[in-house]
Amino acid sequence: MSISLPIGFSPTGCLLVGLAAMLLAPAGLLAEGVKADQVLAPSATPVTEVDPVSGVDPVSGVERMRSDLGDSDDPTRVQPVEGVSDQAAGSNQALLDQAMLELSLFSPRLLRNFYLARDFRNAWNPSRAASMLELAQGSVAHGLDPRDFNADAIRALLAEAALDADNEPSASAHWRAELILSDALLRYLHHLQYGKHNPKAINPDWTFVDSVDAADLQAEMQAVLAADDLARAVDQVLPDAPFYEQLKLGYERYLALNERLQQEGGWAPIASGPNLKIGMRDPRLARIRDQLALLDGYAFSPTADPTIYDQELYDALREFQGRSGLARDGVIGPRTLAALNHPLEDRLASIRANLERMRWLYQDLPGDYLFVDIAAYQLELVRNHEPVWQTRVVVGTGENQTPMFRDKMEHLVFNPTWSVPRSIQKKMRGVPSDYKVIDRRTGRRVHPSNPTDHRRYRLVQQPGPRNALGRVKFMFPNGHAIYLHDTPSRHLFARSRRSYSHGCVRVQEPLDLAREVLAKQNWDMSQIQRVVDSGRTRYVNLDEHLPVLLYYLTARADEQGRVGFRQDLYERDASLFAALESPSGADRLVFKEPPAAESEVDTGPLAPASQATDQLAADPSLEIKAEAAADIQDSRRPDKPIALSYQRPASDQTWWGLLMDAELDQRPNSLSWRIDMPGEDGFQTRPARRL
Repeated sequence: MSISLPIGFSPTGCLLVGLAAMLLAPAGLLAEGVKADQVLAPSATPVTEVDPVSGVDPVSGVERMRSDLGDSDDPTRVQPVEGVSDQAAGSNQALLDQAMLELSLFSPRLLRNFYLARDFRNAWNPSRAASMLELAQGSVAHGLDPRDFNADAIRALLAEAALDADNEPSASAHWRAELILSDALLRYLHHLQYGKHNPKAINPDWTFVDSVDAADLQAEMQAVLAADDLARAVDQVLPDAPFYEQLKLGYERYLALNERLQQEGGWAPIASGPNLKIGMRDPRLARIRDQLALLDGYAFSPTADPTIYDQELYDALREFQGRSGLARDGVIGPRTLAALNHPLEDRLASIRANLERMRWLYQDLPGDYLFVDIAAYQLELVRNHEPVWQTRVVVGTGENQTPMFRDKMEHLVFNPTWSVPRSIQKKMRGVPSDYKVIDRRTGRRVHPSNPTDHRRYRLVQQPGPRNALGRVKFMFPNGHAIYLHDTPSRHLFARSRRSYSHGCVRVQEPLDLAREVLAKQNWDMSQIQRVVDSGRTRYVNLDEHLPVLLYYLTARADEQGRVGFRQDLYERDASLFAALESPSGADRLVFKEPPAAESEVDTGPLAPASQATDQLAADPSLEIKAEAAADIQDSRRPDKPIALSYQRPASDQTWWGLLMDAELDQRPNSLSWRIDMPGEDGFQTRPARRL
């Protein structure tokens, strides 16, 4: 019996079949009803070389099927397993390999490992396949395409009764059916937990995410397939983030509205005209009421004259303006009309894109976290999944964008010093009196004749009312040198567009945020104020690290599913719109090697830093990465979150200068540290500690 190839699949390495797919369906997809045995052709060697172990295309980074599955040296090749005869194992192996050659799979290596762990036992029956089809069709609610999950191919399998017990398909058809369904489940678990696409391929300079452990996905597949109710088991695996569910609700509203308007012939845009303020009369106000009712579900009270701008419309419009990134002034001008008239197709695309962005960072999210909404210039503190406090923020400019990533806040620094970045120091013509000049080679305070020489000297601004970081900074050590902090430039918070920083996030009410963050440690405002008034730098560890999510979202909804659309400040939407229409890749997956046995662990001393001197001295940013790679061991973070640097020979002045410049606010896990505390002469060195 022949079956349909999955929609979205085309045989790998086969020019003839690829051409047939292009002719039969859009975007190179096989049309529904085309049989596998009608289009299959012998496999050809892929043009692009694929890594023999990882199966990853070194150019695109996307995992591809290898053409040399018969190579006995391939470590990922299915091997005979206990409980299966050599003859049966060899037969199953050959059939599995052939089916994989005929299908374009998300991760052949993971699926091969999946069936190897099952001793080649069947994973699917008609009931599970029907549940998988239901999940695939329901993916529309997540802004995804059912074809991403082989919906048409699964529907064909069910129609042909390919999985029925009384049906005896050929062995090759059996394996194709198994792989189509398992591939659909793998894609669903991956896309709904981590996103369809790896953001590193879309915004490589501004979006940073962790890799996905292939073993975790494989274990989840086994677990949900062992459950009595597949759909329910899958739902329990997926993250449950309120902000994601709220935007899903908004997407559902816009989908229904779009369908309704298509049936009614669409809507006419609201005409332009003079600005409207409360109390004014204008015939356009009736259309504005209708538009707000459609977009946001407002149920306006009956009014004798809908052409009068009354208080109820004023309140509803201000809410709409606030969610849309507009000034909440209640004035209906050109920008407010443009937001009301924006095409629904564009709005749907924007919601889809932002659902994808949310999936990049929302895994295993606890009840308490900080949410930095970059495009809305807003920060929220969430406790038990509910926003309890918020404030305005200033974010990075278009040139110095605030990146999107997730980390954990570890400590606060009251009355911090500020080390001037080289990019800023280059532009300084003099050194103000509240700055100290530190020799990068020695780490000592000096009084040179040319203190603005950024190659030789580092400038450190002392605590005080003019300090660029203000009275407190909130540290979540990361490789991007991004953190939250106070600022003396208070006037910027009154502006509607607040993108003025060099990438860090400036907080409008930093002491209030410190009180909220430290509330569980019994800090109150009077205690915070005493520390600030002392003028001395003080570090305060958090007993429980607090997750910080820096999200770039151009669409977000409230509890009622009312969606607010923001300006694409950093122009990141277009690349994501395009990516969502293209096939996904498995380049975010990693296959971790099992830990070495205890006897195999190298317990020798760390390689001395001097071995990398030539390479690292040429590039201070490279020095941290290279040394971290050499020093990573089982380690704990130091108990005092003060300025840290790697331990290197104190007599090597070149190394010492590089260290003093590179260690600021960054703490890679390392086996040994040197602890340096700010002092009158720059830095006072304390003995090295071994963790």
